[in-house]
Amino acid sequence: MISHIVLLRLEDGLSRQQTEDFLTVARNLLGAIPGVRNLRVGSTLRDDGSHPLALVMDFENSEALEAYQVHPEHQRFLREVIGPIVADKQVLDFECP
Repeated sequence: MISHIVLLRLEDGLSRQQTEDFLTVARNLLGAIPGVRNLRVGSTLRDDGSHPLALVMDFENSEALEAYQVHPEHQRFLREVIGPIVADKQVLDFECP
């Protein structure tokens, strides 16, 4: 099992509603991509200002993660959803035996 974690900081000035809308779009769009398991999308409990949003999902293996990375809907998400509003992101993939 591979866990894929994406920590995000959005651009300054976005409203709470825009942030909630982003999380909803992420949940709906990414959750429909084949191979994505156990998608979790949310906000940190204590916002230290670094990366207050997280997308966490699991994949059966590295091949499933790679297929997700190049999937057209994931690429569209990066280009059209994240691109315009994300100031910074950190990505961590790790294997869980």
